[in-house]
Amino acid sequence: MKRDTIAAIATPSGRGGIGIVRISGDRAFDIALSLFRPRSLPDRLFQPKQIISHHLYYGDIVQPDTQAVLDEVLIAFMKAPHSYTREDVVEIQAHSGYAVLKAILSAVLQGGAAPAGPGEFTRRAFLNGRIDLTQAESVIDIINSKTETSLAAAADHLSGGFRKHAGRISSGLRDILVRIEAAIDFPDEAEDFQPLSVAPLLEACVLEPIETLIRQHEDGRVIRDGYRITIVGRPNVGKSSLMNWLVGSDRSIVTDIPGTTRDVVADAVVFRGIPVNFFDTAGVHVTQDTVELLGIEKTYERIRASDLMLLVQDVSCADTGLESRLLEQAGDIPVIRVLNKIDLAPNPDNVVGNMESASLPVVAVSVKNRLNLDALADRIAREILRKIPGQAPAGLIPNLRQARALENAAACIRQALEGIQRKIPAEIISMDVRDALDWIDEITGARTSDEILDRIFDAFCIGK
Repeated sequence: MKRDTIAAIATPSGRGGIGIVRISGDRAFDIALSLFRPRSLPDRLFQPKQIISHHLYYGDIVQPDTQAVLDEVLIAFMKAPHSYTREDVVEIQAHSGYAVLKAILSAVLQGGAAPAGPGEFTRRAFLNGRIDLTQAESVIDIINSKTETSLAAAADHLSGGFRKHAGRISSGLRDILVRIEAAIDFPDEAEDFQPLSVAPLLEACVLEPIETLIRQHEDGRVIRDGYRITIVGRPNVGKSSLMNWLVGSDRSIVTDIPGTTRDVVADAVVFRGIPVNFFDTAGVHVTQDTVELLGIEKTYERIRASDLMLLVQDVSCADTGLESRLLEQAGDIPVIRVLNKIDLAPNPDNVVGNMESASLPVVAVSVKNRLNLDALADRIAREILRKIPGQAPAGLIPNLRQARALENAAACIRQALEGIQRKIPAEIISMDVRDALDWIDEITGARTSDEILDRIFDAFCIGK
């Protein structure tokens, strides 16, 4: 199907040294040449057939109606299929600024290009067969990477590491499916075939690798999405002050007025080299205020979605009833008890000396006076490292969509294995194996729907 030539600004908004307007499609060269005036040689000598692919040309971009110069630029022409989208691509490298890039893009659109949608360049790279779906998804992962570890995982996906692994599973399933269907279609030639003979192959070559990838999805979530730490406690125990210290900025409002924080305040930082999402929550207390009750319910929801809870307590408060309720909400989630305001305690040294006496890890601090905060940071780091995969290959960390497809494939394989044990007809077993194969093919995009593609590429920025 013939597609429009598309264009978009491919660099972030704001002022900078370089801004890029990207054009892709059959008319990309014609549109660019109608706006470009080379300075290195006369216009009459600069013809489409003389363009050298992947070379930079210096000149001006002009407004098509008035021929007024919009900016001096470097422009690159990349001929299909040797481009990001496998279409003719032009990149106009101008000075970066909102007005100049908008003016250049407007001139390109006036020349006949259509505005690109989110992720449309990468979507065309996928549809034109340059990359598979795991590589397409890795593009946004590279853009969103916060640490070297998450970048390494995304880069490995982009180079095809995950695609190759999924391909081996898919190849194993196809071989098994061929054997089963050959026995169905040609029973006389496959008299010796026994369904039990493929069971070990299904387990060793398909199910075990899939289950390993599913485990690595959960382990690798911290690398990819960040560790989730929720700060909870009563009003005015120092939660917001602690949040601000942990993220290194005044992210939460700090006052002496109870109930200042009524909603969850979130911030993402790199903490000790690891991506961490901190959440400051509304103080938990007995109240009839409708807004405060909603904030407390959000606190409970946030706790249940966390990897670690920091339970902040005033060291001078003897009542621990509300703290017990918060611990119940945590369930199996790890908890660090943070005894704050030790500067106001009668014997601060005694509090610090007994901080490991409880069943849960306890760190006594004074956020206001910056006492013992490094010890708290060390304790948090130890908890995070327990969640980081030790030797898991960075390139084999599925995202949520891929993990769900793997889980569905594993369910189909288990059903096929159960059918083999029960000696059900080979036709039914082949259906389960084929369903598993369809789920694996959905990971790479060999089989997928427009709805899934829309969901994936809508998460991209325009221009990529």
